Amino acid sequence: MRVFFDASIIIAALLSPSGGSSLLFEYVKQERIVGLTSQTVIDEILEEEKYKKLNKSRNEIVQFVAQSGLIIREAIGIEEISSLQGQVDLDDAHLIAGAVQTKSAYLVTLDKKHLLREDIRQKFLPLRILSPKELLQKLVNK
Repeated sequence: MRVFFDASIIIAALLSPSGGSSLLFEYVKQERIVGLTSQTVIDEILEEEKYKKLNKSRNEIVQFVAQSGLIIREAIGIEEISSLQGQVDLDDAHLIAGAVQTKSAYLVTLDKKHLLREDIRQKFLPLRILSPKELLQKLVNK
């Protein structure tokens, strides 16, 4: 099962080692799921104001990602998101494009405002956009 990780999941795992997002990383390390993301997502996390808010150093974040087991594809290009203009918030288009380009069945995110809305979920089927809780329920019931 291929799962594309949003920055919100990586950040949540950094902040809460016992939460659902962290459990998904355990599943990646156990090879129960294939965890994927893009350099665009990693760059977002490594923005100076982000890691300072997290109270983590840049090196701690880089180390976490390096040990996470995630497969990181190259940054998402403008040409890959151009077809999504007007369909999804432009700041989140790279996530849909990344999930599709990596042939992921799932995009896991905590973004309720832009991605976990029912209209967005339906628009991008067969890609399934889920919260960590929803994905974990799916994995447990599998």
